[in-house]
Amino acid sequence: MKINSYEITDFLKQLALLTKSELPLPNTLAQLAQESRGKKLKGLIRDLSDSANKGKTLSQAMSEHPGYFPPFYIRMIALAEKEGTLSSVLSELAHISRFQYMLVNMVRDVMLYPLITISVAFLIMLFLCLTVIPAFGQIFDDLLQGEPFPPLTALVLNISAFINRYIYELCVLYLAWVGFIIWLFCNSGLGNQILLKLSRRIPFAEVVFYNFGMARLCAVWAIMMRRKVPVEESFPIIAELMDFPQLSSALRSIARRCQKGEDIKQCMQEEKNISRLLVIMFENTKENKFPEELDKLALLFRERASYGFRRVGMAWETISLGVMVAIVACVILFLFTPFVNILRIF
Repeated sequence: MKINSYEITDFLKQLALLTKSELPLPNTLAQLAQESRGKKLKGLIRDLSDSANKGKTLSQAMSEHPGYFPPFYIRMIALAEKEGTLSSVLSELAHISRFQYMLVNMVRDVMLYPLITISVAFLIMLFLCLTVIPAFGQIFDDLLQGEPFPPLTALVLNISAFINRYIYELCVLYLAWVGFIIWLFCNSGLGNQILLKLSRRIPFAEVVFYNFGMARLCAVWAIMMRRKVPVEESFPIIAELMDFPQLSSALRSIARRCQKGEDIKQCMQEEKNISRLLVIMFENTKENKFPEELDKLALLFRERASYGFRRVGMAWETISLGVMVAIVACVILFLFTPFVNILRIF
């Protein structure tokens, strides 16, 4: 199992606290490796410690592990090493890393209930098709005495016969489905990517991802502003961190235009995918207050995204439960159609 975003966040947070002391970096990393529980994370921190022992800086050591530390992290840590602000930058990066952890957790919460509901509904259908429906079929044969079944009842009986015929194959498919769900929620790498892609197909989820993207944009831009990184350099880096393609495209477009000498305020006004709240803040805030206001906006967008995920989750829980109840109700209704016809005759 790969190192998940929560472990990286926790590592950055602990490292930020320890770098405030006067301990040498190799000793600090060695201590963190010793206290780490995860084998993968322990190995990663030991590699960082070994590199530091060879005279490499933290940013140089992290650059050897691009799968865990994006270029943005390495760039910010390199700047902090020159400025002597490593502890504060590590704290800020831990905060940024927490965004990804929160996003993945919320996606899992939204996707878990519908997947469990589908699995339970399949089990209920298997039970009905293997035990209840065949018994009803025998009763209908006796009652109707060779008369054809109503079309809907015949459909249910045919489905039951198909399931009885291929029960072993269907059981294998069901076990494979359960195994896939377990893998999906346990795998911290590819599983998370698949969950994110699936969740973006959920109705109304696009707005949630947009708000999370804006929260990340504001938080990361605040860090870069404090380090005096110009827009034409910071926006392409931030674009690589985005989970929202339209925002990534907008940031790269603004960076290109700023490189040509265009005014950033005008560029932001003309980009439809940039929130108007950010544009208004940028137009009405003094330059020395930008980082503080960006942090406030990041919190606002994060709260919007969290609230949106809760609403999407509740909607999907209601829909999935309603679909399961409707399917079972339809099966029962179709089964009792012959009894209704018989009662009408009498």
